[in-house]
Parts: sequence; structure tokens; C-alpha cells
Amino acid sequence: MVALLVALSFSAPVQAAEPAAPAAVEDPGTITVTARKREENLLTVPLAIRAMSPQEISQRGIVSVTDLVDATPGINVSSNNSGRNDRSFQQISMRGFTPSTTDSTLTASFIDGVPVSSASAMNAITDPARVEVLKGSQNAYFGRNAFAGAINVVNKLPADHFQGSFSASAFSRKGYDIQGSIESPIIQDVLGVRVTGRVLQKGGSYINGANANERLGDQQTRTGTVMIVLKPITGLTIKAFGLYSEDHDGPSAQGMISAYEVRSNNGALNIPAKTGSSAGTLLVANQSNCTLSGLTAGRSDTEARTSNPFICGAAPALIMGPAQNTYVSPAMAAALANGAYRPVSAADGVQGYGMKRKYKHAHINLDYDIGHGFTVSSMTGFNDEMFSEMAELDNYDSSSLYPATTPTAANGLLPFYNFPFVIERTNRDFSQEVRVAFDNKGPFNAMIGANYLWTKAYRDLFNIGAEALGATRPASTMSSPQQVRTTGVFGSASYDVTSQFTINLEGRYQTDKVYLFGGGAGAVVSADSSATTGIPAGTYAPMTAYYSKSFNNFMPRAILNYKITPDIMAYASWSKAANVSVASFNGRLFSGTAVEIAALQSIDVQAFTRPEKLTTFEIGVKGKLFDRKLTFALAAFNSEWTDQYNSRSVFAPSGTTVTGLANSGRSLIRGLELDMTATPTRFFTLNMSGAINDTNIRSFADPSISRSTGVFGNGFVGKSLPLTSRYSFSISPQFNGSIPGRDNSTWFARADLNYKSKQFLDAANYTWIKDRTVVNARIGVNLDKIGLELFATNLFNNRDYTSIQQNVVQTPTTQNGVPTVGAAALAGGPFSYLIVGLPELRTVGIKASVKF
Repeated sequence: MVALLVALSFSAPVQAAEPAAPAAVEDPGTITVTARKREENLLTVPLAIRAMSPQEISQRGIVSVTDLVDATPGINVSSNNSGRNDRSFQQISMRGFTPSTTDSTLTASFIDGVPVSSASAMNAITDPARVEVLKGSQNAYFGRNAFAGAINVVNKLPADHFQGSFSASAFSRKGYDIQGSIESPIIQDVLGVRVTGRVLQKGGSYINGANANERLGDQQTRTGTVMIVLKPITGLTIKAFGLYSEDHDGPSAQGMISAYEVRSNNGALNIPAKTGSSAGTLLVANQSNCTLSGLTAGRSDTEARTSNPFICGAAPALIMGPAQNTYVSPAMAAALANGAYRPVSAADGVQGYGMKRKYKHAHINLDYDIGHGFTVSSMTGFNDEMFSEMAELDNYDSSSLYPATTPTAANGLLPFYNFPFVIERTNRDFSQEVRVAFDNKGPFNAMIGANYLWTKAYRDLFNIGAEALGATRPASTMSSPQQVRTTGVFGSASYDVTSQFTINLEGRYQTDKVYLFGGGAGAVVSADSSATTGIPAGTYAPMTAYYSKSFNNFMPRAILNYKITPDIMAYASWSKAANVSVASFNGRLFSGTAVEIAALQSIDVQAFTRPEKLTTFEIGVKGKLFDRKLTFALAAFNSEWTDQYNSRSVFAPSGTTVTGLANSGRSLIRGLELDMTATPTRFFTLNMSGAINDTNIRSFADPSISRSTGVFGNGFVGKSLPLTSRYSFSISPQFNGSIPGRDNSTWFARADLNYKSKQFLDAANYTWIKDRTVVNARIGVNLDKIGLELFATNLFNNRDYTSIQQNVVQTPTTQNGVPTVGAAALAGGPFSYLIVGLPELRTVGIKASVKF
């Protein structure tokens, strides 16, 4: 770096030896945020907000939601679900509020204040004006799903003159990232447009142990966006935005840690082994280090106890290495191409292992200043997401296990046992919001609005291996769609009692109407069920809505803020929030098979659930100190989470996992958050952020966990919520300055240290993944409009796991070719192995950019 700077300085024309001004570093106190539906200074809004400017986003190298979460203390993200760890599932846990199901979203996502159906949509915004992370319940302003917080990505508006940018990065494992933008006025001061595009490819960090020619973790992304701003008359601004994004990933980067040993003969001598002794070749190592005293059914601590080998403490390193059988036989290819009873068309869906996703989003925002302090605003949004994913649920190299029928060209079967599963989903929604705000720069400000949100999702999973064996998928196995219509009225009022003291009152009254659909087999409601649930008795057609229920909630928030000095403000707030799941009905009790219904009843799953509730007290102080060389924001909160949703699952004798939802939890969550930026000199800036999220379970019940671990009732009290870190922090020193002798030329050198403490597997807290510390580094120069950067992510090649889930070891107990649970797995209770998310390893690269 020094040599590069010296060379540049000597290549420049000789000028007078005058100290050059350092490169500008953005003052956090100048960042504007829209957390309360109006533009406010970051350091004066009485909320806990982490805001990132475009400069910080670029210099941190943030290109995805995962990067954003890694750089933000107090937040975790998990991509681990249903036996796979990939981008088809990204669930955010903010302040320790971990959703219990894929259907329950507690942290809402927005683009320009308009809701998006998936956090993955935010990946498509390549060069935003800023990213706002709003911590704590935001239901009063943002409605459903903002139970724990919200993330809002704000787009840049077109410039008032023609300009553009282009950048290209090349990095490890044949990776590249090409981005570009162009913007221009069409009619000066009336109509402008901004267009962006991106092509990203990442090579996976791991060789597939079952196929040395394949990597695990490959990713490809293609995105395009367009923003049009129209100002047809004075006071009226219309912003129209659209994006299209495609992802196409290979098999996911994940590993298996088993409490049982699997060999090629599967413990049964009548199943021949390809190689090895009569004992068979070792396929899965036994990494069990403890034996849990489980319960027979997990519904009472008076039940008989069972011995369950498991993995306790920190998840150990992989003994066998990551391996997935990704061979697609002709029969499997034909089953995928058939597309019968799939949520996604065969043309759009996967044709092999990996993930495909398409995302479309559009919104129109209107703001009209009608004078006398009144502004009328409207936001209209639309989202359409499709993903299709195929994973190998046995998660080990099972190529030594034969099927019952010898593979031939005619039958096209796999030459070995495997358990290939397809998971697909479609999400569609439409939203409309209208509000009127009053702000005449006096002591009183107010806003009132109404909104409507319609969402419909269809998620399904099925065993493509069974179809490949000639078993055409029956329509009865199709899952039920999910639909919710949300209407709400909301408002706020603030009054400056004095020049220093302000009272803010906010609230939202919301109705969530949740629809119950029949699955592929329809639904049958008996007279007894009707008497219990209120659902009319009868037989209902497949895949149609036959019942609905409305949930009404009022969600208030009160904030008092006091200006201690012109540069320092303190606040205190109280809020109540509610979360209504799209899975408020356990529809499988009506539309499932008799075996599935019996399995759900065995774990006490009821027909209806109640909304989750949250009460939060928060205090904070923020401002500037030391002649404004230090900016800070400190917040402490106490939250009580009641009627907490908990997912319950059971492995049915039919060979499928059925899941239900129950209000069986209550937790206390306390925390402390700090964001600081220090600029002691013009050449040095230090960003520091940290969070403590102490989650404390007060009541909990999940028969599957109790069955496996033996922990029941009061045994959960005092334990931590899963998949969240108690401690997290980020430290980012940056040196920067101007290059002597060159006009408009600067340099910077930056490091980012991001730390997240351990995450527990489940509420029993017996198993966890270790603390994770990742260091990224970046140095660069900007020569007027040309930039060059060298960067490294995960500089010290940290290999600690990023996520953890549990599953059941899959082995063929018979020779009929149908994958079922092995005897050892049944003996070990509902869970017998861990699936861990593997991190992206050290990546080094170079980036060149130009502005014009």
C-alpha cells in the first residue's frame, strides 16, 4: 500500500508542499432516517437505530443481508432449515427474538418503506442511499411482522445531471462481482431515471466429499433495478421503483454431525456392501459425547426414561467432511420435468440439486405537499417471489447403499440409496398505505394513516426420490396455501411541552384476517371438531379456503424525549406489540392424512393459536461529545414476550415430518446496545458497536425436545432462547487521507472485526455452536473518479459454524428402495444428528471502479 501511494505521488505534477485535506468521512450525525415515516436526523430520533451510509456499506464490502447482519451487533441470521443451509431460507433474529417457524417472521423488511415478502429482496439493492436497522418493536408505524424490529433499505434518487458508475471485482474461487448504474434527468427538474444492474458469482468454499468435481456453496445472482422520479407540479413527487432478481445456487455448504454410526451394510447383513469387510464401510462416524435421559413421549416428566446418545456442548468438527450425493438419475430428471402438483412450474423449478429463485418487486410512492404544513402520502407495493430447492436430506455419502432393484437403462434408478427432497414456495403480496401528516414547524406535529396488506404463500416439500421410483406423487400430499388480509389505521402526535421536552404518542389498530385452506386432499370437519373449533362441519374441496378468523390488536407506543444539551438527547419509551402468524390455524389437523393427524394430536397440537404479545420498556441517550468528535447512541430495554409461538414437529410413521404451532412459551429479554463513532483526528475514524441480549425462558413446552433431552416444564426456566447470540460487537478502525500532489485523490485503509457469541441449538441449551470472530480488511485509493481496492474477507479463515439445526439420521431399513428412518435413529428419539452451516472461507480480491 505504501509503495502504491509513493508511486502515485511521484507520478503527479510537482506542486507546492502544502498539507492536503484528508478524505471526508461521513458524520453519523448528518445521516437522515425515516423510522417514523418522516425524515429525521439519526441522533435526534428517539429510537434505537443502526444506520449505514453508502460510504460505510461500500467500505465494509456489504453485498448481502448476511453481510449486513454480520456487521450489526444484536442481530443473527439463520439459513438453516429442513435439512439444508442455503439462501432459500433466511430468518433474522433481532434482539434475541428468534422465530420458531419459517412461517413466523418477527423482523420486517422494507424497500423505501414498502414491505417486501422476503429479506432476500434487499440483496438486489446494490448501491442504496442508506440502510436503516430499526431495533425494537415497530408495529405502531410498520404493522405486521415488525414485532422485534425492521430493516429498511432506502434507494438513491436520480441525480439532477447525467452520471454513472461501474465496478468490477475478481476474487477467490473464480468469483466476480460486476455492478453498474446510470442516471440522468429526462426533463430537467421534472423527470429523472436511475438504472442499476449486477452480476455476481461466488465459488463454494468446500469440495463435495461425494463428488470431488463439485463444490458446495456456489452462488449466482443477477439483478436489475429502475427508479423513476416525476415532479409534474409544485409540491408533488412520484417515485416509481422496480426490481428483478434471479439466484441460481449449487448444493449448499453444510455438514453432518451424527450421534450414530452408519456403515455400508447398514447393520443388516442381508444388504450387500460394495466394498469393505462384512461390517461394511464407515459412512457416518459416531460423534456422540453424551447420553441424554429422554422421555417416552415428551408430554410428562413422569413418563418412562429412554437413553438417547447425542452431541452435547460445542458442536465438534466434522470427522467425515461435508458430503452430498448430487447425482440425478434419468428417472429423477423425468420426475422433476413432470412438475405435477408442484407450486413452481417445471420450467422455473430446479432440475437438480441446488436452489433457483426469482424475485419481482415494484412500488410507487407519492408525496404531495398541499401547504399549511399538510402532506399527503401514498405507498403502493407488489411482490412476487418463487424459489425451488432440492437437497439431499440424508446429508452423507450414501453411495455404498444399494436400492432393492438393480439400476438399469430401462428403469433409470439411482445406483444407491438416497433421500432427495424438493422444497418450493411462492409468495405474493399487495400493499397500499395512505397517510396525512401535519408539520408546520411548530410545537405540535401529527400523522394519521390507513393501510392494507394482502399476502398469499404456498410452500410445499416432497420426496422426489419416491416419484423417481415410479410412485407418481398423489395430490393428497400437497400442503395448504396460506393467506392473510391485514387492514389497519395508525397515527401519531407529538407535542413540544418546552423547547427541551417532547411527548410522542403513537398507535395502530390492526385486523389480521387469516384464511384456512384445505390441502391436496381437501378437508373434512366432523361434528365433534365443529363443536370444538366453530368451523362448520362438512367436506371441503382441495386447495380452497373454507374458513377464516379475524384477530384484532391495538399496538400503542409512548415516547418521552428530553434535550439535555443542544447535542445530547435522552428518551424513554413504552410499547405493546402483537404478532399474528400466517399459520395461526393448524390446518394439517383437517387436511392431513389420518396418520399425520394422529401424529399431531400425539404432541398436543390444537386447531387455533393466539397472537404473540410483547411489552417493551426502553431508555436511551444519544448525541455528540468532545467538540463533536464522538457521536454515540446508547439504549437499554426490557421486553416480556408472552403467548410465544413454538413449533412442534413429529416424524409420522408414513415417513414424513408434520409440524404444528402452539402458544407454549413466555420469555423475558433484556438488553444493552451501544453505537459509537470517534474521529480524534482528520485522518482516523473508529466505529464501535456492541450489544448484550439476555434471553431468559420463563415457560416452554415442546414434546419433541423433551422426548429427546428429558428436559420438561420447569427444566426450561432460566435457559436461553436458541439461535441468538448473547454478546456481539463490531470494531472498525479506518485511516484515510488525501494523496499529496493529486487533486481529488484519496486513500483509505480499513479493518472490520465482527464478533457473535455462541448460539444454542434449542431451548434445552445442551448443544451450541461456538463464538465466531471474523475479520475483514480493505485498502483503496480514489484518483478523482477512478478507484482501486484490495480486500480480504474472513482474513484469518475462521471455520466456526454459522448456524445449527437438528434432524433424523436416514437409512434404508428395508430393500424396497423407499427411504425410511433407520432403527438406530428411532432408538435415539426424534433427533439423532446435527446439520451445521459452514462459513465462507477466506476470500481475497481486487475491485476497480469508475464514475462518469
